[in-house]
Amino acid sequence: MAKVLLILPHLPQRMGAPYLGQQYIAASLMTAGHTVKCLDMSALLYRGTDEDAVAEAERFGPDIVGMTLFTYNAARGYRLAHKLRHVARLIIAGGPHATVMPEEVVANGFDAAVVGEGELVIRRIASMVDAPRNLIDDLEGRLTTLAGVVTKAGAGPGSGFIDDLDELPFPYLSYPAFDPTVYSPNGTISAGGLMTSRGCPARCTFCANYVTGRGYRFRSTENIIAEMVALQKAHQLSNFPFWDDAFTARRPRLNELCDGILASPELEGATWTCITPGNMVKPFDLERMREAGCVAINFGLESGDYNVLKQIQKGQRPDQVKAAVKAAKSAGMTTIVNFMFGFPGEGLVELKNTLDLMVDLSDYTDFFNNRGVLVPFPGTAIYDDHVAAYGFAGWWLDPKNVKDEPNLFGLDVDAAFKALEDDPTLELDFFRYSDPVREMIASCVAFKARHNRRTLDRMSSGSTRQAA
Repeated sequence: MAKVLLILPHLPQRMGAPYLGQQYIAASLMTAGHTVKCLDMSALLYRGTDEDAVAEAERFGPDIVGMTLFTYNAARGYRLAHKLRHVARLIIAGGPHATVMPEEVVANGFDAAVVGEGELVIRRIASMVDAPRNLIDDLEGRLTTLAGVVTKAGAGPGSGFIDDLDELPFPYLSYPAFDPTVYSPNGTISAGGLMTSRGCPARCTFCANYVTGRGYRFRSTENIIAEMVALQKAHQLSNFPFWDDAFTARRPRLNELCDGILASPELEGATWTCITPGNMVKPFDLERMREAGCVAINFGLESGDYNVLKQIQKGQRPDQVKAAVKAAKSAGMTTIVNFMFGFPGEGLVELKNTLDLMVDLSDYTDFFNNRGVLVPFPGTAIYDDHVAAYGFAGWWLDPKNVKDEPNLFGLDVDAAFKALEDDPTLELDFFRYSDPVREMIASCVAFKARHNRRTLDRMSSGSTRQAA
């Protein structure tokens, strides 16, 4: 069987748990009998350099090195791939950036890029590499026969999207492949969340969700319940974050899942959280979700201006989200609302409408997402439509555009929230904002941080009173 080293190159923001996508890849390989080691260079406590990563790879002796590339760590991944050239027979990349920029990936030190979901194709690649060397003289040619694989010789037929998500192994089975000491001082991995579906039917022009695509697919209720019960038994997990982009996109499926959770004796008292666009959920859905254990919901709104929402193809109106957030709060849930700023053509009037809506929502919104200045990620409509006019092609390849952020986990509360009052993306000025617009965006960012701090203080004060 093959030995596979999976690497997540350094990201500007540290991670407190293994990336779920990398867990899925590792679990898929491990359950097929391959030997896997995961090196998370973005982990909260990882302090190694590229040279340390190379030394660790040399000690492990992999047949394959696979990297997960986001746009923010693509350039770091390219540099590391060149340094690892002597270590493995095959160096491949997957993830969001590899999916949308596969030609760039194979031009920068990688033998292949995996486009789309990689769990099944990585098994096929590992089987190819595991064959005797005299049977794989034309490895590059063989790779291009696989759906979703791009090499310098060409691209395989079709995509790597997976229709039956139930066939995938549970990601937590990959935990033995990770070094737990890089996530917490006590050397444990906090059990992460679940994906109950993949894909999002929305068509937002700013969205960088390329790996799972727009086709909405969901796991069976039985499969989801089985993973929740397994996580509860193996890791004593009682609260389950669901990381789906559009958790409530299909009402019959949502009701069936709520019924399944309520009917499971092992999950009695379990709680969960989810993410959804505000127009994909109704007040009666929220009541049902709360009954089934939902304690927090994250709503994507993005703008308080109707014309901006129409421009970015968000497919919703501010009043829809207001009703949904109010209903969630009335049902006893913690509410989180996402806003973004700096869309092309967004001026003072539009930003003022967004700020007014945030003020209006603040009475029944516990938290807003931090920061939120628009980033033109490659592959999105906003990138494609504006890259020529604003000249930000390949911005991720310039180190000055990808700077490490302060480790908020290492700061006290006051310093952390003070850091969140500013968004470093605003200084990059991708869309050449006027001074008044820049000031207004800065005000919107600061408003969110200050509101979140007030919520945290209020919750802390309530906890103190209860303890007393």
